[in-house]
Amino acid sequence: MNRILIIGTSGCGKSTLAKRVSERLQIPFFPSDEFYWEPRWKIATQDKVHRLVWNIVYQDTWILDGNFDEIHDLVWRRADCIIWLDYPLLTIFGQILTRNFRWVLTRQKIWSGNTMTLQRAISGIHHMVNSYSQKKKNYPFWLSEIPNIVCHRFRARDETEMWFENITKKEGN
Repeated sequence: MNRILIIGTSGCGKSTLAKRVSERLQIPFFPSDEFYWEPRWKIATQDKVHRLVWNIVYQDTWILDGNFDEIHDLVWRRADCIIWLDYPLLTIFGQILTRNFRWVLTRQKIWSGNTMTLQRAISGIHHMVNSYSQKKKNYPFWLSEIPNIVCHRFRARDETEMWFENITKKEGN
């Protein structure tokens, strides 16, 4: 495993897992939320996002934590391993609710130095709920288009944890 893509609904834990895998395998992690958000919650242009992604996916090693729905043909095909965190809606709802409101309360700087507001926290939860079923519908089809890729689809956190505990750089499971 040299080019790892972690996909799943917003708030499912992609970034958290990506950081852990990066540390374990000593592969550089490029957090994708920074691509999409600029300071003061300005949305980055598609050209900028595509340029940043392009520069990463043609490197020899990387870990990305995003779905890249609009450019999945490029990103997903460049990965040699895709990890799909396909957790139940209620599991993700609890995670994103906890995370977003923790960020609101702590005023922790997140993507591109932005601070989570109550309005942004609610918007993020709304986005997750609205996109959940579309991802469950699209992802199996998109993955079937790249049959030679290693894909791990985890439907529970304990499955993800068991896989993580067993990965090593040498084995590249």
